[in-house]
Amino acid sequence: MQSNNKIDVRREKMLDVIRRSPVTTINELAEFFSVSAETVRKDIEYLDEQDLIIRIHGGVAPKVSTGSEKSYDIRYAENLEKKKAIAEAACNMITPGDSVIIESGTTMQELAKVLTGRPELLQTLTIITMSFRVVEILKDSNFEKVFFLGGWIRKDDYMSYGHHTIELLKDFHADKAFISCAGLNTKLEVTDYFDEEVMLRRQILKSCDKSILLADSSKMNKTTILSVCSAKDIYRLITDKECSKTMTDLFAKNHINYKLV
Repeated sequence: MQSNNKIDVRREKMLDVIRRSPVTTINELAEFFSVSAETVRKDIEYLDEQDLIIRIHGGVAPKVSTGSEKSYDIRYAENLEKKKAIAEAACNMITPGDSVIIESGTTMQELAKVLTGRPELLQTLTIITMSFRVVEILKDSNFEKVFFLGGWIRKDDYMSYGHHTIELLKDFHADKAFISCAGLNTKLEVTDYFDEEVMLRRQILKSCDKSILLADSSKMNKTTILSVCSAKDIYRLITDKECSKTMTDLFAKNHINYKLV
């Protein structure tokens, strides 16, 4: 049996490895330390209990400080099945012939994937986006019209942003827009981290008839640094069934049009 000292040393080294990468899989850690996957899971469980790492689907990510946004890859891996369900429900709101703004974000990536599986719908749509990930997913599909909003590049989020992007967006008016957020709090404020994304999202709201907020339950009862708008300004909110009763009661009381999936 390994001594506690050897286990502690391995866990310390494992934490160092985890901190060097946005996402590390259990198999990668097992191979790196020449131990079993079960041993790695026990180490991860210990590090998680110490609040040093974040456990995600299929692996682990480094803990980030409060007020900082996690990397795109970490955000994509978290709550992935919920995001897929939300994306399916969002796609069901799109009708043939719609013009659609698809914002940048991990759930938007899943929405683009759903659309590629419905070519008879996709080929009737006009899609406006600032997300490189959305374009990458759509590029080999049977799309008809896709407009990419250019501008400065935020490489961490695989998107364009800034004054030029907003000015281009002002030339469009879409039937529907799908937007994301970092948090939705008990004051019903839709919040995010970056000025540029907040300003872009506000223009999206002006540039569509119906705005649909896609936000899984991890975003609920959460406040980040900047306010985008009130949930009352959103046509519909789609979230998952793990959304707390505190939040759904608030939605009902304030006549928020929401759907749980």
